[in-house]
Amino acid sequence: MPQQIKPIGGSESHAQNTNTRPIPEKARELLNTQQNGKPEWIRAPRGGGVEFYSGFSRARLYQGAKDKEFRSVSIRKPGQTKGCRLFHLQSILDFIAQCEQDAVKEGAVN
Repeated sequence: MPQQIKPIGGSESHAQNTNTRPIPEKARELLNTQQNGKPEWIRAPRGGGVEFYSGFSRARLYQGAKDKEFRSVSIRKPGQTKGCRLFHLQSILDFIAQCEQDAVKEGAVN
């Protein structure tokens, strides 16, 4: 049986695949904003993988947002318990660069 490829996000993909929830319009707008070929906002990976641009796991992204190491926003309507959590990619990359600079100062990186 050939493997089916599922489209990502949006109401178009929801019409084709009823196993996914539609991405809210504001979240889709933030995800589609790109700078230098990279999105401005990213979502956490599902199923134990790592995020494409940073290599961070889902747990690490949520922990970093909780610790205010990088920016994160929850997109949801007032009163809703579920929403869409987005992470600001550039703030994550800046955090990684800062960790590298700190390691170089300590002499841990060549």
